[in-house]
Amino acid sequence: MNAVFKPTKQAGFTIVELLIVIVVIGILAAITIVSFNGVQSKARTAASLSTVNQVRDKSAIWSSLVGSYPNLAQLRTNSISPPDIDTAGGDFGPVEAKLSSPDVAIGAEMTQVRADGGNTVLYEPCWDGTQHSGAKITYWDFSASDDVETKVGNCP
Repeated sequence: MNAVFKPTKQAGFTIVELLIVIVVIGILAAITIVSFNGVQSKARTAASLSTVNQVRDKSAIWSSLVGSYPNLAQLRTNSISPPDIDTAGGDFGPVEAKLSSPDVAIGAEMTQVRADGGNTVLYEPCWDGTQHSGAKITYWDFSASDDVETKVGNCP
């Protein structure tokens, strides 16, 4: 018997082809993850800006109706003489100046503002010697990784 061995060609991918596909998938996944993180940062910053706008507008309304800017406890509780930052006391403040969510403004350090995911801001009223004449409102910009300060009223 004179049998001639003919190798048959088997269908399949070589190891090099498989490695190339794995590398391409890895590159696409890395690009997607980086893009997704950027979108999250922009969304958190947008939430912070929305909170800043609400606090700025409500404190300006308070000032126009009462004659001075509210301190943090007054802003949070919408009352004229609250005993502490979370308890209303005395007469109620102007209904137009009531925050839609009382926990949007806190008297915290910026590290706590950042830890809350940008949903809170730092509200610091400015004293002119006789009354609160304005306020500094600070929020965390997640895109720039820095705090941003805005002012309302007369604040040095």
